[in-house]
Amino acid sequence: MQVYSVKEISDYIQNTLKKDPILSNVWVEGEISNFNKNTSGHVYFRLKDEKALISCMIFKTMSLAKTINLKDGDKVQLKGSITTYQGSSTYQLLVKECKKSGTGDLYQKYLELKDKLDQEGYFSDKRKKSITKYPKSIGVITSSTGAAVNDICRTIKRRYPICDILIYHCAVQGELSAESIIEGIKYMDTLNLDTLIVGRGGGSFEDLNSYNDENLLKTIYNANTPIISAVGHENDFMLSDFVADLRASTPTAAAEIATADFNELKYFLQDSYTKINRILIRRFKDENEELEYYAKQLEFFGPKNIIKEHIDNLQSLKDSIKKAYKKNLKDKYNQELNIYHKLTLLKPDKLLSLEIEKLDKIQIIMEKNLNSNIQYKKLILDSYKNNLLHLNPSAILEKGYAKVLKNNKSIKSVDDVNENENICLIMKDGKLEALVQNKEKFNE
Repeated sequence: MQVYSVKEISDYIQNTLKKDPILSNVWVEGEISNFNKNTSGHVYFRLKDEKALISCMIFKTMSLAKTINLKDGDKVQLKGSITTYQGSSTYQLLVKECKKSGTGDLYQKYLELKDKLDQEGYFSDKRKKSITKYPKSIGVITSSTGAAVNDICRTIKRRYPICDILIYHCAVQGELSAESIIEGIKYMDTLNLDTLIVGRGGGSFEDLNSYNDENLLKTIYNANTPIISAVGHENDFMLSDFVADLRASTPTAAAEIATADFNELKYFLQDSYTKINRILIRRFKDENEELEYYAKQLEFFGPKNIIKEHIDNLQSLKDSIKKAYKKNLKDKYNQELNIYHKLTLLKPDKLLSLEIEKLDKIQIIMEKNLNSNIQYKKLILDSYKNNLLHLNPSAILEKGYAKVLKNNKSIKSVDDVNENENICLIMKDGKLEALVQNKEKFNE
């Protein structure tokens, strides 16, 4: 019996694969998952179909590593060779060529279901329930053997130790996982808990695909208890994240979101107590000062003080009136005495005689001025009379002149009369009717 070392077996497998005409140069079609360009320059991802998957890699020294640009869900055809990694005795596809052939079936179903639920309003913020900040109890629906449940419990106990934690064990991947999670949600929803955390740790898209199950999503949507979805890591987005009332990037983040920090709460309460105590002390001091003020006001405005104040005011008013009366009487006396002295000094009878003399002189002057004015006006009237007499038409006619009329209108020029026309001559003592037999105009 020959015994081989592990390395010898690994080398034998590696050599066998290299010699195989199919496995050394093969085309494989499938869907991209967990695509990752490592910082070292190597490219790692998985190629899968509905029933199996294979690890793939591209070395950084290959030109394809610099140009390839894929994302999870892409459907591709890869050409390469099957090799083994001797350190862990696993096989992989070393990719040499890549052709895109569309979107993978699994990822396409994910996108179609996402669009459908979005149109039906499953992602609407209007129906999302708020998460209780200070919960009494939290339900955790995940695998009791995974790292996620330990992270959640440890975080809750550290942050908010007074909260009760109820754990429902369920399968988080595989064909029956979605139904197992649904049963956990329905059961926990009957316990009147404050919050439910539904999730698991990281994994491939296929591992997390249970949280894209339509029945599970509808169960989350119809639950009465607020639900936080915490599936995978920061870059993993399952449909449960959109339907749940809140999405957490990791299970640990979900525990932090679901609880308040007890130390911060304790500090807040202590600070609030200090502020309230300070406010109350200040308020009591203000109230005491106000009471003392009102006591002094009552003492100051008491009936005895008011009556005494009125008596003092009346006495003061009486003294003021008496003093004002005496002063007014004295002022009136002095005023009348002053008038008497002025009248005595002025001697009205003598002043009256002087005023009469002045009036007599004024009368004489006025009579003289009036006579002068009358003589002046008479002379003016005589001048007007003489002018009127000189201009009187009768005086002119007395001198032998006559006024000539034609059709009762005055005639001033021979041009106004034609031969054989009748005219009228107005004399001083009558008128003459005449016929013009001849006319002659004098040269100027």
